[in-house]
Formats: sequence, C-alpha cells, structure tokens
Amino acid sequence: MSQRGIPMRHKPLMLIIVCVFVALLSGCWDREELQKLSIVSGMAIDKGSDKVKNRYKVTVQIINPSQVAGGQQGGKVQASPVTTFTETGSTLSETLRKISTKSPGELFFPHLQVLVIGEKVAKEGIEDLFDIIERDAQFRVLFPVLIARGNATAKEMLEVTTSLEAIPSAKIGDALKSSEEDWGAYKSTRADQVIQGLKEGSLVVTGVEIDGETKSGNATTNTQEISPSAQIEIKGMALFKNGKLENWLDGHAARGVTWITNEMKRTVMNLNCGKKKEATAIEISRAKSATDVKIKHQKPVIYITVHAEGAVLENNCSKDLGKSKVLGQLDEQLEEEIEQEVLLTVKKAQKQKSDIFNFGEKVNMADKRVWKNIKTSWEKDIFPETEVHVNIQAIIRRTGMTTKSYINK
Repeated sequence: MSQRGIPMRHKPLMLIIVCVFVALLSGCWDREELQKLSIVSGMAIDKGSDKVKNRYKVTVQIINPSQVAGGQQGGKVQASPVTTFTETGSTLSETLRKISTKSPGELFFPHLQVLVIGEKVAKEGIEDLFDIIERDAQFRVLFPVLIARGNATAKEMLEVTTSLEAIPSAKIGDALKSSEEDWGAYKSTRADQVIQGLKEGSLVVTGVEIDGETKSGNATTNTQEISPSAQIEIKGMALFKNGKLENWLDGHAARGVTWITNEMKRTVMNLNCGKKKEATAIEISRAKSATDVKIKHQKPVIYITVHAEGAVLENNCSKDLGKSKVLGQLDEQLEEEIEQEVLLTVKKAQKQKSDIFNFGEKVNMADKRVWKNIKTSWEKDIFPETEVHVNIQAIIRRTGMTTKSYINK
C-alpha cells in the first residue's frame, strides 16, 4: 500500500475517473455560443404560392437580445426588439433551412412562445405541419398553437406592435393566457395536444385575429398611440376534423368546450332579472367537470356533470340577495345557463360529426367490446345520434359587500 493509503492497483482506475471529470467540467461538446444563435420567439405558417414547390410560407420572429435587455437609450428606441424572416418551401424543414441563410445565427427553437397557422392553410389541412415538431428534439411541444382568423395572415399576426409588450409573439401568448384564466371561453391548445388530436381525428384550436387596420400593426406609430389602430384579439375556436378546419365555435359554444373538458378556470356569466336581460353578473371562481359513459342496449349514453361555485359581481336589479330564496333562484338560473352552453356545444359538435371532447375514449374505457364494434363508425354515425345527459350543480357563495342594491323597484 502507498503512503497515502490508496492501493497501487486502484491508481489506474482513479486516474481514469479524474480524467473523465476534467473532460466534463471543461464544457459541453455541442454547446453553442449565445451570440451565434438566433432565438426564435414566434413562428407563422401561411399558404405558399404553389401547391407543390412552395406549399408553405413560413415566418420566424427572432429576438434582438440587446434591445430587449437595454430597452431605450436616450429616450429613443435604437432598433426593433425583434426581426422577422420569411421564406417559402414545400416542407417546413426546407423552408427553415432557407431562412437560416438570412438570419445572423442558427435558428434556436426551445424558447418558441407561439405558433400561428393561417386560416387558408388550416382549411387545406395541418397534418403535415407537425411531423418535424414531434420529430426534432429542438422543438419543445409545450408552446401554444393558434389559428389566424379573418383576412389577416399568420405573418401579420406576428407583426402587430404594442407599447405594452416589446415582443409581439409574447403579447399573443400573454393575451391567450389572460383570456384562458379570466374569460374562460378560449382554452390554450399546446402543440402536443394538437398532435394527439390529429391522431384521434378531431380537435379544437383557439383563434386569433387583428382588431383594426392590419397594415397599421407593423408601424412604429402603433406603439405611440393611446388607442392603437391595430390590436391582437383572441377570438373563437377552430373545429378540426381529419386535420382540416371545418367550422368556428364562438361565444357560448366556445365556452361550452371549456366546461366539458374540465378546463374552466374563471369566467363571468350574466343572468336575467325578470324582464331585465342579463342584469346580474356572476363570477365563476371554481369549476369541476366530469364525463361518464354507460352502455345501455349495446349503445353508449354520455353523462356530463359540472360543479360550479360563484360570487355576485354586479346586481343591476332590485332583488334582495340577503334572502335565501332569492339566492336559490339565482343558483337555478346559473345552472340553466351553464346547461344551455354545454348542450349547445355538444349539439354543434354532433352536427359537425366531430368528437372534439374525446368521448370515444370514455366509451372504450366503459366497454371495450362495444367500442370495438362501433369504433370505425363512431364519429360519422354513432356520435351524432348518441344520447347526452347534462347535470349541473351550481351555488353562489358570496354576494359582495352588500346584499341590497341601491336600485329601487
């Protein structure tokens, strides 16, 4: 044994271990310097000029790190915080490689905040768009996907400037998050959920449109106006069947999707007060939904249950909310409103023959033999005629600082 207490036979092994650690601590073999990377914050896919050679027109939004970090210098913006590059190609891979010849560095996608797809592309089909996203490890499939609605292209969505958010793609992501958490009608659909929906056959994806003058959105003057000429608005849910955009769900029908899929976080619902329409505003602060399937006479029957709790936000009515009878009536009204929204959405989905709620999987779990017999004809023949029951349990927990309104009878 040596003087330091380490057996001679172990010294070669220790030397190898030390060499390995030294190599690892020296850095990652495949790392890229930040200055050599073009960080992509947003991507837009529009229809190209040709169905074969230039099927897609792809735009990437790249962050200018110095401007995002430095902001303004001397009271004036020195440069735009982002830059967009656009190219066309028959595949996304080809198009992105073409863009790399224009960008200052290698395109870097792990920080992608939003993907916007043009409505024309969506109507022709989006099945071919997500293979590279699922296949390439550089894409993290947790970013949201939206459909550009109306006459504006997906590229134009990424170019709407605002004084409140330097990066347009981040503005879209923030608007989507705010809409999902506060309004509850439009849920966020991640790329991995889109891929899963394409495998199953039907899905819904939230829409986005430009409110105002489209051309003004890309102008620097749009950030200097108190009321901008162009603004981004989250609106509607695109209903897809077999990878193609079939229809749009708006208003109550769109919110019904959130109720059924157990993704309702918070929303506001208006209730009638006698002849006064939508006079009482109820904030839904907590909601939970569940779907159950029972097999009757070899046919599936769907049961949807929704539990909701809320509080009175506004009462433009003379009813005394301090009376338990009045609150009980409001509970019943709230239950009826939620039930109508849920049934409206179910009927629209059945009319389009699109199981956007994934009820088929529930049928499979309930009885695999029945599902095996009806699987091939589920969306086309069985689902549109399936019996659906809705049970709503709603309660108003709080009435605010006062129970009586100053409004007289």
